[in-house]
Amino acid sequence: MSQTYTVLVVGMGKRGVHHATAFSANSRFKVAGICDIDQKRLDDAAPKLGNPEKSLDASALAKKLKPDVFCFCTLPNLRLDFIKLGIACGAKLIAFEKPVAMTSNEGLQIKQALDQAGTKAVVSHQHRYGEHYQKVKEIVASGALGRVHTVYATATGWAAHMLSHLIDYTCWFNDYADAEWVMAQA
Repeated sequence: MSQTYTVLVVGMGKRGVHHATAFSANSRFKVAGICDIDQKRLDDAAPKLGNPEKSLDASALAKKLKPDVFCFCTLPNLRLDFIKLGIACGAKLIAFEKPVAMTSNEGLQIKQALDQAGTKAVVSHQHRYGEHYQKVKEIVASGALGRVHTVYATATGWAAHMLSHLIDYTCWFNDYADAEWVMAQA
């Protein structure tokens, strides 16, 4: 039988509840705890997730539960602190949202902390599972468009949030062929 991994999800806004619900629906995971700075969000989310332990204090809950997976869906300026907390509580995997970091320096600090601890991290890219993206992939893979030689991508919203999606789509649609050159602007 497969191991069941315990999960702590910090941030019970729309995205956090989405992640917690996905973990909860998978028998390989058990949502052991949820955290938010808003008690009402915790109280609303808990029954949907099997009534895990709740707390307004992420650090105290993480240290108490010592989850296998530390997932956080919070404001971007909190990334590095939560990465450090996930490492400190012994999580094997830290899952979080984009943007990965607010600056290049912060991104390097996050990478160094994860590397030094030997902790794995994953940043969500679930869009490709949408039917419309699957259809585009199917059309490109069928050869109906001919040889792909140029890819243009654009998005609305925050560049730091959307850029990784655009890169992911263009690479995936083109079977991860090496790029000859790339240009981007925000």
